[in-house]
Amino acid sequence: MLQLLIIVTALVSLSFLFLGINIFFFGRKFPETEVGTNRNMIRLGIRCPQCEERSRYRKQRPVKVNLKNLRPDWTLLKG
Repeated sequence: MLQLLIIVTALVSLSFLFLGINIFFFGRKFPETEVGTNRNMIRLGIRCPQCEERSRYRKQRPVKVNLKNLRPDWTLLKG
C-alpha cells in the first residue's frame, strides 16, 4: 500500500514538473486563460459576458432623471 502511494505521488509530481517546464525553467509566462484579456479570443470576437453586458448597457443609456424635480410618494407609506 505504501509503495503504491509513493509511485502515485512520484507520477503526479513528474506530471506537474513536465507541464510546467516552460514556466519554471525558461521563464515564460503562464498562458492567459481569461476570455477578456486573451489576444486570440479577442481576435476571434469572443468577449467576456461582463464586458458584453457593459457595452450593451452603454448603448441603451437610460433617460437621465432630474433629481431636483423628483418627489417621493408619501401616500404609499400610510398603512
